[in-house]
Amino acid sequence: MTEENNQEPTTETQPRETGFDTLVGSGQVFHGRRLWAAITAILLVIAISWLSVIDRKTENYVNDAIVQALTTYGSLRVANGVISVIKTAEFDVQIASVGLGAMADPVDDLVEDGSNVMRMAIASLIIQKLMVEIVSANFFKILLTVTGLLLIGSLFIKGGRYSGFCMKAFALAGLARFLLVLVVFLNGMASQAFVAEKTEATQQKLSATSEKLGQVQQKAGGGVNKEERTKIQSEINALTDQQERLLESVGSAESAVNETAAELEASQSELSNLQEEKGLVEQYFPEESEHQALVNRVEEDEQAHEQAIAELEGYTEELSQVNEQIVALKATLRGEGKGWIAAATEKVNSAKEMLNFSTIKNEAEAMVDAILRLMALFVLKTVIIPIIFLVLLLQGFRYIWGIDARTLASQQWESAKGELSS
Repeated sequence: MTEENNQEPTTETQPRETGFDTLVGSGQVFHGRRLWAAITAILLVIAISWLSVIDRKTENYVNDAIVQALTTYGSLRVANGVISVIKTAEFDVQIASVGLGAMADPVDDLVEDGSNVMRMAIASLIIQKLMVEIVSANFFKILLTVTGLLLIGSLFIKGGRYSGFCMKAFALAGLARFLLVLVVFLNGMASQAFVAEKTEATQQKLSATSEKLGQVQQKAGGGVNKEERTKIQSEINALTDQQERLLESVGSAESAVNETAAELEASQSELSNLQEEKGLVEQYFPEESEHQALVNRVEEDEQAHEQAIAELEGYTEELSQVNEQIVALKATLRGEGKGWIAAATEKVNSAKEMLNFSTIKNEAEAMVDAILRLMALFVLKTVIIPIIFLVLLLQGFRYIWGIDARTLASQQWESAKGELSS
């Protein structure tokens, strides 16, 4: 009994051919219909490799996933900016500042964590894209084609004696050519079927929440909304155009004043010279037509000069008013358009609105939920699902061929090294 018990374990540990080795161990396995079925399967695999249908679909999925990940990362950065502004917002009411900061800190930390996860997801997708491009290169297609043709040829040489080695080489080439592509392809199919819609909806929810929080912060900061800002900016542009026209008018009016002043000075000089030649009575009671004409000319020049001065003053006053309006509108854009009492009152009212913790809390909770969902979805689609499909494919390979793909690769590597050393 003791000897029988000692012999049983040794018989169980003896190596036996299973799976892949059993299939390729005999050249008589491939004959008749099986031979032509095997040849058809080999040619079909080679054709699929060269047509690159799966490769293109896989690359399209990876590209769409990268765009979606970058968009989500951008939304998180926008949310981070909004939260940071809310955290640093200063109000006259100290309680408001402390309450908002305490509420925003955890959300800000979560946004940072979400950004880190998105960076990891983007890196993972880019690596997947590069790996798919590598295994889709002509080198792997040619390698698979050559090993496939060698396998087909070996089936007709000496009854398929060398088909075992060629089968292993073709299997390894096919594994290298299709394993990663299939993993990414199946990951893309699963993501589009179960994850893509949820990711898109969650991303839109995050963007909407960030926009709402931004609007609340803008009101609290005493600023103007987008519509008002656009309207004010258009008014500033119109006033700027009017300002340029007034500057031209002021320049023309100044030239007119200078010209009328020169004409008045000339006419007054002529009249003065003429009066010096006349007597006292003739100066105030001119009888000559030339003297009277000069007096009338001086009066006309004086009126023209006064009119030019009045016109210049009108343009200058209008220009000053336009400048004041432009300054006031620009101050409004900066939130400086009100007196300090009105501004302080508005800030306190805005702070009270910010202290409506039910609204802020709901928006913050919605943002937290959206960020957590996005983190989970992208970890699922860029890490967990690819690993699951990789394990399933390796297990399927092991189930079909009766050997672990990793073990097969290491065995063939050791065998190749042994043949080279011998």
